[in-house]
Amino acid sequence: MEKYDIYLFDFDGTLFDTYESSIYVFEEAYKHIGVSIPREDILGYTREPIPVSYKRVMGSLDGYDEFIKDIDRLVFSQKVVDMALIYEDTIRVIKHLKDEGKIVGIVTSNARLHVLDVLKRFGLENSFDVIIGNREASTPKPSPIPILTAIKTLNYNGDKKKIAYVGDAINDALAASAAEVSPILLDRLHEFAHLKQYTIINSLDKLI
Repeated sequence: MEKYDIYLFDFDGTLFDTYESSIYVFEEAYKHIGVSIPREDILGYTREPIPVSYKRVMGSLDGYDEFIKDIDRLVFSQKVVDMALIYEDTIRVIKHLKDEGKIVGIVTSNARLHVLDVLKRFGLENSFDVIIGNREASTPKPSPIPILTAIKTLNYNGDKKKIAYVGDAINDALAASAAEVSPILLDRLHEFAHLKQYTIINSLDKLI
């Protein structure tokens, strides 16, 4: 596989298995406003901006500000931090890239402080050169702005095609393409074989 100077990663579903914690957050938040969401639908909610799913469920953005405060309360709870699981390929791949002198970062729609709390649990809090969360960028993926914000934060002025963005959702690949970096679609669940326009890997190990 081609080598890159900078490797930027999505967080949820890419470096960490946060499926159960995401289900818990969305189930609880919607339950608090009297809405029951089928468990099998919630994975889709984690792959799109929260206002999009909220408006679809509620019909408008009325009450959204209070809803997002509840989401934040749940996300920052110790219970949700403790529910995050690390994929078995994450530590060795990040260590390998750092040992090779690569720049490594995270660009996520999750909250940066939550990401840092999870990284600390696994001793990885000093392993990333940049972390861009949902408060560091003005527009979420599939906008290119979160990735471009990471590049600006790194003061990188080189060839953007030497930057890889690795994520597990179509919005990740769309954001990478819009930012003119190299998209790599992580297909742990074998969902994306039909998307021939992207480099697709089934494990982070393929990066090394």
